[in-house]
Amino acid sequence: MDYEIAFDQEESNYRIFTGYEFAAIGEWVSEYVRELEMIQRVLMAARLAETEKETTEFSHGPFRVVISEEGVNVARQVDLNVAEEEIKAMFDSQNSFYQTSTDGIQAECGLEDLVEMIENWHDVLQ
Repeated sequence: MDYEIAFDQEESNYRIFTGYEFAAIGEWVSEYVRELEMIQRVLMAARLAETEKETTEFSHGPFRVVISEEGVNVARQVDLNVAEEEIKAMFDSQNSFYQTSTDGIQAECGLEDLVEMIENWHDVLQ
């Protein structure tokens, strides 16, 4: 997985920047995996998935994360309910033409890629 850890001057902190394919993973780690305890929990979940074939789930804000032996799956929910009326107005007479969805974006990567990213992320945050 291609990613870059860099300082974001607008937010005045470090973030993980990825391509579109892995954007949900980069956002989740950047926003919610910042404290040492959470870093350790994610690394432990990855190791348990690898050795014990155990599945761990996290919910952080709009992110739903599943770490299993197949890898990590991060889903970022999007709240389009707020924009539903505005979107329908764009199609004015076609009331049922457009249905909003909260599925959001998803990203997956392997356990090795996740562990490498989290370890590099931890090194940068120290």
